[in-house]
Amino acid sequence: MTGAPKKRSVEILQQLEDGEREVYSGVFGYLCVSGGGDWSVTIRSCFKHDDSPLAEPPDSDNNPCQPSTEEWCIGAGGAITALSDPEAEWDEMILKLQSVLKSFGITPPLSS
Repeated sequence: MTGAPKKRSVEILQQLEDGEREVYSGVFGYLCVSGGGDWSVTIRSCFKHDDSPLAEPPDSDNNPCQPSTEEWCIGAGGAITALSDPEAEWDEMILKLQSVLKSFGITPPLSS
């Protein structure tokens, strides 16, 4: 994907960020044995993590099981350069996220 971080950029990001990045960019999908397939560009994607249990066990007061919260990861970014305006880049990233966040009932404000 054009514009993806180059080797040195990735090294710097690894020093600055707290954890590993998950899906960054590219495509994902499947091929059928019939020769067909379905592919999607991985950009501004939303992923649900299913590795947590559906319900937490009863607490020490023997209260019934409490439903756990769902964990979703939503990714968006931008192409920041030496000529970028940081506030404009932030606003563009929020704009990119809005369609996904609206499905969760969240409308983040643009910076003022």
